[in-house]
Amino acid sequence: MGRPDPSMFQSKQIDIQIPMPWPYAIAFFIVLVGYLAFLALIVPAHISSYFLEDYTYPSGDDMEFFFGSQLALFVAMLAIGQKADTTIRENIRKIREESPPRDARIRLDAGGVELESFWRGATVRRPTSDDLGWVFEPPGPESWENADSLFTPDPDGIIQEHPSVVGTPTPPDFTTNGVLVIMSTLPLMGVAMTIPPLLEIDSRSAFVFMPILFAIFTAVSLVVGRRSRAAIEVPTQKARSIAIGDAEVIGQVRPMSQPPTVVVDNDPSKTAEDLVVWNWLYDVEIEETYTNSDGERETRRYWRDIDSESGDETFVTHDGTGGVIVEPGSFSRKELGQPIITWSCSHSSFAKLRKINLWRAVRTYGSGRVLEHRWRLWGLSIGDPCMIHGSATTLSLEATEKYGITKKDPPNSRIALLGKDSEAMKTTIWRGSELTNVALAESAFETAVIPVIMTLFATTASIICYLAL
Repeated sequence: MGRPDPSMFQSKQIDIQIPMPWPYAIAFFIVLVGYLAFLALIVPAHISSYFLEDYTYPSGDDMEFFFGSQLALFVAMLAIGQKADTTIRENIRKIREESPPRDARIRLDAGGVELESFWRGATVRRPTSDDLGWVFEPPGPESWENADSLFTPDPDGIIQEHPSVVGTPTPPDFTTNGVLVIMSTLPLMGVAMTIPPLLEIDSRSAFVFMPILFAIFTAVSLVVGRRSRAAIEVPTQKARSIAIGDAEVIGQVRPMSQPPTVVVDNDPSKTAEDLVVWNWLYDVEIEETYTNSDGERETRRYWRDIDSESGDETFVTHDGTGGVIVEPGSFSRKELGQPIITWSCSHSSFAKLRKINLWRAVRTYGSGRVLEHRWRLWGLSIGDPCMIHGSATTLSLEATEKYGITKKDPPNSRIALLGKDSEAMKTTIWRGSELTNVALAESAFETAVIPVIMTLFATTASIICYLAL
């Protein structure tokens, strides 16, 4: 494929599209049907109960379902909004479909659900797609395996996904996500209005809960939105000319030495290779019987964390112009995207395996009945794209000797990116390039302006209703 066209990654100000691919589109229409049902069935109940003095709320367990359905609708609308298609996402998807890079082809071939044992319910899941993977063909292993130095430029020059080639992508100001966020105002107001009858307290307290809920939503939206747009606000430096201080570098992960095999939960059957940053989480699905506020026994299911571990190895990020050392152990923030492998099995299967494997640690799982065991592994692998916000620091003499840097290596070999925060930058390691990370981000209008307006509207409405009732 030729040189990328930067205009492909500049969005329109208003970009309303149906979420894609098709599973998200189907979920989108299901949410719309749920919203129409909410308007037809739940909104009239709120109006009649609060303003027409005709109490029409359900009672008992039905009231809990009434509350939960509104909360679920609110969360579903926000979740589907995150998957709203934009011009940037559409163009990235087309490029990957027409000229899939090597790692995308490998993931497609290896991905899916592998049934290890039908009778024991043991499976291994690997994603078939990767929103944070390469968009354009990256340099192959020969670029570093046959190179005299990890820090010298590649023969083909700068990587195609570098902002100096594709430009800095900009998310649209208003998308389907913005529409759904605005529409979610009513379900969140409904949640607040359901709390008093659910807790059997003064109905006017609903208009105290309402601005509080909206304020919490706005605060979370502001924090998440600012983090997702961090890459846009910081200029990207080229590795060969990186300056000391706060720096953003985008490149490919290359190993300084072969990373050790990652063994998940000390289980030899759960391993992964070539990971320079990783963490795994072991959790179990619990079924628990409890007594509700009405004295009735109910059953619930949820996932309980049991164990976790993380690790990292020093690596080089290379953007084609040169390489820079990254010391991931100094970073407290690592955004690795979706799990690269998920292992799961039934509790009966796990119990049998524990009896025949001495390496299995004895654990307690607390109250409730264990139904399923799950291990999820996240990682940044050799060859992956990565974006680093770090503190570019000159290596000490001891460090240069430790990393085997010689006088023949270029000046950028004597600089390392460390996870030391400054007033202007929160140091972070992201899996994925700036292009793919920004493509998943929302605009400041959707994550700041709209939620603030929603909060002001809800607060004003709450004051009026509180005084009127």
